[in-house]
Amino acid sequence: MQFKIIRLLYLSIIFVATLHAIDIDSSTTNYEILSKSDIYVDDTHNLSKEQISMKKFVKNSKANIALGVNTGKALWIKFQLKNISDKSINKILEFPNFRMEEITLYHDGQAFTEGIYHIRGDRTSITPTFKIELAPYEEKVFYLRAYSKIDTLAAELVLWEIDDYKKYDYRRKGFYIVFFVIIFTLLIYNFMLLIFIKDRAYRAYIIYLVSVVIFEAIYSGLAQIYLFSQEFTIIVSKGALIYVAFLVLSVLLFTREFLRTYKYKKSHKLLMTYIYIFPIIAVLGYDNLIFDLNILIVLIPIVFITVGLGFYALFRGEKQAKFYVFGWSFVIFSLLFSILKVMGIYDITVYIVYLTEIAFAFEALLFSIALAYRIRLYSKEKDIANQTLIDFQKEEQIRLERVVSEKTKDLTLSLREKDVLYKELNHRVKNNIQMILSLIQLQISNTEIQNVKDELITTKNRINSMSQLYETLNLEDMGFNIDTREYFENIVETIKSYFDNDVEIDYHINSALEINRLIYCGLILNELVTNSYKYASRDKIIITISLDREENRFSLIVKDNGIGFTSGNSHSLGLEIVKTLVESQLRGTLNIESKDGVKITINWEEHG
Repeated sequence: MQFKIIRLLYLSIIFVATLHAIDIDSSTTNYEILSKSDIYVDDTHNLSKEQISMKKFVKNSKANIALGVNTGKALWIKFQLKNISDKSINKILEFPNFRMEEITLYHDGQAFTEGIYHIRGDRTSITPTFKIELAPYEEKVFYLRAYSKIDTLAAELVLWEIDDYKKYDYRRKGFYIVFFVIIFTLLIYNFMLLIFIKDRAYRAYIIYLVSVVIFEAIYSGLAQIYLFSQEFTIIVSKGALIYVAFLVLSVLLFTREFLRTYKYKKSHKLLMTYIYIFPIIAVLGYDNLIFDLNILIVLIPIVFITVGLGFYALFRGEKQAKFYVFGWSFVIFSLLFSILKVMGIYDITVYIVYLTEIAFAFEALLFSIALAYRIRLYSKEKDIANQTLIDFQKEEQIRLERVVSEKTKDLTLSLREKDVLYKELNHRVKNNIQMILSLIQLQISNTEIQNVKDELITTKNRINSMSQLYETLNLEDMGFNIDTREYFENIVETIKSYFDNDVEIDYHINSALEINRLIYCGLILNELVTNSYKYASRDKIIITISLDREENRFSLIVKDNGIGFTSGNSHSLGLEIVKTLVESQLRGTLNIESKDGVKITINWEEHG
């Protein structure tokens, strides 16, 4: 018992010796109190308020404390406030680091918790705050515990008069509104340009602006307070490296397209390495799975590489690179200072509160100007290229006209020679055919045997059919249209002149044939009509010739009212010729009906 009394007395002496009350009144506002507090670092982050009250705190003289990322420690801050006025006062204690997971204030036997994992439903301020109430001349001791696993363990404490803090928070929100209005305006403007210009640099720049909006909305805490649920806020907070990676990748993509880094092989290869590897690092950094935010140190080399690339491109004559160097230097160095703050090395926001946002807004505006300048340069280059092309086309046109003129003369002379030769060839072919027909006719006249005479007549008709074909081809070459019915009638009239039969020909030609099909149908018609004349054996023979078309399907029908096929004429040479022409040339089908005469139907299809 005596030992406990001595221990309590010792702790009381230590407490009085180390902790001095901070005098405040109703006018106290925007007052930094961390440098007037005592601190204790809990290496286990598991000590309770009762346990920590028995620990020895040390005097702190710094306005802000940064212990780094993923330290596994908790920072305890002890301070004593004394109301030196005769009126009750209400204050706001602000903890300016929004991204802390858990901040707990202990006083009067109660615990009040704030932080990114414990956002109050009625909270409207960007940063965590606590209410402080003191009666006249009252003095209180406060303990504050700060812990973060996923972000920098950094602490500041500012005591505000309530109305002053509200005004300060409004001004801060107003700054962010102006920032987002600038970025959204540039985003819409450049998106409209992209629709018409379709430049890959514009596309990369739009991705970059979107990433800036997402990054700043999360980094500032506005998204977590006004857009996200508490559950989604926790998910996003654990994936801090992912939204950082999105921003970094958009930067690298824009650098690649704007500076056209493919012209600088080694630097381009390094950029592409970061583009492929950093997303993997970001995913593996979710909830500090393998990497924590300290991995951002790997971005420091790329900071100097991208700026160096800008200078190198400027040195190589890329005029728009001057905008890149000037604008990107601000953003790169602001990101560099952000990395240094995350790692607990240096916090420049003590001197320039909105350095990152100012740098992003300035850079975004400057890059929009740079892209407009880029269009102007390309337009000039295009005009020069077009004029060069026009001059070249004029020279080439003059040269081609000269060549064409010379070639035309040669071709005209050659065509004249070929025309003479062609006419001579036609004349000789026609004479030879007529001579062959005359010889066959002479043989027919001198032949007494009827069977031989019939065969010679058939042969003559076949040759005559080919002669008709030859005349048809000549007419087509001369530009005349070949009428299908007229062509069929010529063939039939030639056959008719060699027979004495009383024959009536009935034509039903409802379609026209192209020359390549007309040739084969003429040969087929010659054989079938000749057969009807030879074998119908009726006093009055009626031969019907029909040609119809349904879409791409053609049908040629030749029928007579004769006695039909007999054993002697069902396997004649003429039918073999017809069958060969139908199957090999027309690629169609042949159907023979021998009932009340002979009906031969030929069907084929045309494709393409």
